[in-house]
Amino acid sequence: MALGDGPLRTMELTERVAGHSPRTVYRYATRLTEFGLIDRDEEEGVPSKVVHSLSVPQGRELYELVAAYADVAMERLPGGEIGGAEWGALTLVAELWELGVIDGLNLGPMSLTELARGGHGLSFHQVSRRAGMFAGGGFIREVPGGGRYRRYALTERTRRSMGLIAGIGRWRRRHVVPRGSAGLSAGETAGLMRTALPLIVLPAHAGKSFELRIAPVNERGTSEEPVWGGVAADGSVVNRPAASEAADVAAQGTVVAWVDSVLDGPHNGLEVRGDAALIADCLRHLHASLWRKGNGSAATAAEAVTGGGDGA
Repeated sequence: MALGDGPLRTMELTERVAGHSPRTVYRYATRLTEFGLIDRDEEEGVPSKVVHSLSVPQGRELYELVAAYADVAMERLPGGEIGGAEWGALTLVAELWELGVIDGLNLGPMSLTELARGGHGLSFHQVSRRAGMFAGGGFIREVPGGGRYRRYALTERTRRSMGLIAGIGRWRRRHVVPRGSAGLSAGETAGLMRTALPLIVLPAHAGKSFELRIAPVNERGTSEEPVWGGVAADGSVVNRPAASEAADVAAQGTVVAWVDSVLDGPHNGLEVRGDAALIADCLRHLHASLWRKGNGSAATAAEAVTGGGDGA
């Protein structure tokens, strides 16, 4: 992020990255160079001058994605900058995603005992400690009325972070995984959709139900992942654990089509049977919820994430 405005000499870079020692900045700059995100140019002289810059396109596109997410989802200090605690919170997003805690909470509040039964391999005490960190970061909240056991639910902050997950998936598709791969699995994309959908409210479709099917891309031995949901009487969108007997609409598409729909709005790569307006409104409102500032000025994912879908 420090290199977003242009190349910096090593000393300048250490001064821009507040809260970390020069040695730490050197170490991570080297790692990011190895990952292909930073270009390192050493100019001759005594002493020699090392200039760091974002690589193009990998580093520049990842910078633009994180900057777009920060613009709509992260708090700024009075001077306009984003503090270290906010950047550090991205680590919590990663851990929530990797541990599968998000999947467990998608169908409703859970106690620590229930969360500890997940497939993450953590003990109850490890889960309890992490729950405190997640709650402190604003990614889960305690639900009142749970009796003697604390129960936790996802927050809007976690749901909005799915825009970042989708953007990283598309970035991986373009620059990390073999050509023709999707960047996210069908299961991961289904989890992303389940987490993000409750952000939206569709009063015009109250009482309707839907089924989304996410087809894998080059994942042998795997099948489509379903996402079932509906619109409650007050218009809120809710996840459901099983299919409705007669869904008002069913939409099917590959991981690529669904991720691009989250980032760019409704995508023509989806096959829709039934109430097409419900799916179109759902995706349009979802895109706005993830990529629109609270003051109403939108940052479209097509511009801010990576320049639109690539049809991979």
